[in-house]
Amino acid sequence: MWYKAFLLGILMMSLKPAKLLKPKEVYQVLYINSYHAGYGSSDSVMAGIRQTLAASDNVALNVCFMDTKRHPDLATAKAQAIKQQIDYLKPDLVIASDDDAVREVVVPYLKNSSIPVVFCGVNWSAKAYGLPVANVTGMLEVVPIRETLETMKRCYPQARKLVILSENSPAEQKNTQVLDTLYRALGFSPEYALVDDFNAWKQAFRDVNQTADLIYLSTNGSIRGWQNEEVRAFVAQTIRRPVITCDDFMMPYAVYGQTKVAREQGEWAARTALKILQGAKPASFPLTRNLQSVCWFNPTLAERIQFKPDTKQLQSCRKLL
Repeated sequence: MWYKAFLLGILMMSLKPAKLLKPKEVYQVLYINSYHAGYGSSDSVMAGIRQTLAASDNVALNVCFMDTKRHPDLATAKAQAIKQQIDYLKPDLVIASDDDAVREVVVPYLKNSSIPVVFCGVNWSAKAYGLPVANVTGMLEVVPIRETLETMKRCYPQARKLVILSENSPAEQKNTQVLDTLYRALGFSPEYALVDDFNAWKQAFRDVNQTADLIYLSTNGSIRGWQNEEVRAFVAQTIRRPVITCDDFMMPYAVYGQTKVAREQGEWAARTALKILQGAKPASFPLTRNLQSVCWFNPTLAERIQFKPDTKQLQSCRKLL
């Protein structure tokens, strides 16, 4: 019988190290998306976050959508529901994209708390939110509108009347205030057409193609009734003036654009989050801004208005097929 006891002792000794192994900690990250799945810009941000965090085997990503493009009136109620989710989940870190998530959730519930926060997609400045603070850092979104307008100035040196046609949303209202000085400094006289639905957008697009020198299409996420293929056909029939954009998902309706790379924001936010989860302090990451951009050219629409940028410009552009 002694050998049975001997073998049992060896077996128990072999099991001891396994008992002493500590389970790997899984960090809970809550990502608050201001908008909805299917909105081009935030989809790219979210893809960057997902893919970057997926490289780590001890991070669990929880996602919630505020859907403020389509339901701005529910922003406060959505924020309160997310606060309850934060209280229940007790996340190790929060990522928030775009102004609404920062304004409605980060500022009232997380600013100066013990939960680290990384934001991205806040337009131009975070000063209105009193950020950054010790537990909050982020990346501002700065679209390459100056570069786009300077290019168009070289093509149309006499252009003065610039019409900004976009959605009627808090983010776009903020942009009009921030960018008006820039437009005027570049020699333009800006006018704004911020609309709520597709019918109003079509009427505005038709009107400004008779009166504007240059049209800037900013975004479309909160325009009710927007249908991509219908818009594409309508623009092809109606375009009379050069149309520009700084978002790649708006390029089917524009002749030229230098667009932001939204994915850059998500990748930076996720990389920073991982470093914070590994022990770094949010305050050790200074507030930064996006840097990447892509030049686009839409030859189909350009041909309709005889827009012919010089060969050097086209060499650096991606062509929309």
